[in-house]
Amino acid sequence: MSRAWRKLDEETLNIHRHQNTTESHTPNSTSGNPGNSGNPGNSGNPGNPTGPITAAELMNLQFEPTRWVVPGVLPEGLTLLAGKPKKGKSWMALGMCEAVAVGGVAFGTRRVDEGDTLYLALEDNTKRLQKRLRKVLDGRAAPGKMHLHTEWPRLDEGGAEKLDEWLTEHPDARLVVIDTLAKIRKPASGANVYAEDYAALELLLPLAAKHGVAIVVIHHLRKMAAADPMDEISSSTGLTAGVDGFLILRRTPGSKGPTLYVDGRDIEEPTEYALHWNMNTATWTIEGDAEEVHISKERADILLTLNRSPEPMTPKQVSDAMDAKYGSVKKLMWTMLGDGQLVKDEEGRYSPTYPTFHGNPGNPGNPGNPGNPGNPPDESPQESFPPVTGLPDDLEAGNPTYPDRYGEYNGRVTGVTGVTGVGGCTHGTPTGYPCDECEVEDLFGGDE
Repeated sequence: MSRAWRKLDEETLNIHRHQNTTESHTPNSTSGNPGNSGNPGNSGNPGNPTGPITAAELMNLQFEPTRWVVPGVLPEGLTLLAGKPKKGKSWMALGMCEAVAVGGVAFGTRRVDEGDTLYLALEDNTKRLQKRLRKVLDGRAAPGKMHLHTEWPRLDEGGAEKLDEWLTEHPDARLVVIDTLAKIRKPASGANVYAEDYAALELLLPLAAKHGVAIVVIHHLRKMAAADPMDEISSSTGLTAGVDGFLILRRTPGSKGPTLYVDGRDIEEPTEYALHWNMNTATWTIEGDAEEVHISKERADILLTLNRSPEPMTPKQVSDAMDAKYGSVKKLMWTMLGDGQLVKDEEGRYSPTYPTFHGNPGNPGNPGNPGNPGNPPDESPQESFPPVTGLPDDLEAGNPTYPDRYGEYNGRVTGVTGVTGVGGCTHGTPTGYPCDECEVEDLFGGDE
């Protein structure tokens, strides 16, 4: 814990101690407003004694509940927003600032309270920033409570003091975004990487607590993925130890899409949300818990595959058709069977409990011609099928007549174009080829 943070914490506890205990205290008559409980960061008040606190005193204190700038995603405090370059971190931060400035909706689903926002776009110029903001606004009026800067001094060169002044001048401020960490931190010397990383954001922690705002600092991820998302952040553990929370925009190899990993001191359980990127408005939308959303998508793909098949399918056939891992598909289909989404026959093949793709399976007049009983079994294929009529017999005429080999290929030309002949389909549909069942057979290979 930094000295500044420890000092602020002790002052805050002492203010609450004098508000909630019977300890006698003579207020300081000088300036400093010692009775202003809404300003716990008033370090200039000499009337607040410092010292340890007992467990009994601690349990008697009454604290305001944690304020959420974006419910379930971003609480007040210092948060690191990390992601790989050019993957949408800045767009995400810009969208949050705009949503809070108008009291709108962040991430497409989270209603937020209105308040002033400050976006330090230190890697952009005003022209590019205007272009980005115009895309995010999508025709809406620009909010007056959204403040933007493309230049700001480093924290150790007066940047922290300037931010403190700005927050004091804007008491309704809710969110500050610093894009990026490299532009605001003191250049590292490399002497002690952990200590320098820890100190990089040390001055921002007390500011976030003092003014009750969320300060988001944008940073980068390493190139290599890791089992623990925080291990992907490009830094030593000193940087991650010096903040209150994390927002990690990631797309791990083999994943179903981008996710936002959320963790921090005020987050009861780490959560990973599935995200959707809107190309038109350059905004992110939270679709739900990543695991649930991605499993739902896999279930939908399985149901779609089974509904398109004219016959029940084994897990192996489904995984081949989906070009997915057999083990994962088999396990999920077993789960779907238990959930009542699928039914299983005696041969271990699956079908949807409530099929949506019928393909005219109930046509008793067209059982599929499985044996074509009119063809003697001892005849050759050419003898079994009469020649195609209506074509000239003169081979020199350019349209030679050949025996009809269509039936050999189950109504489908294979190994050449994969399409059926022009004449029609074998399923008796009045519209001819391709009917629904023809397309299914083209996709899945006949009766497989």
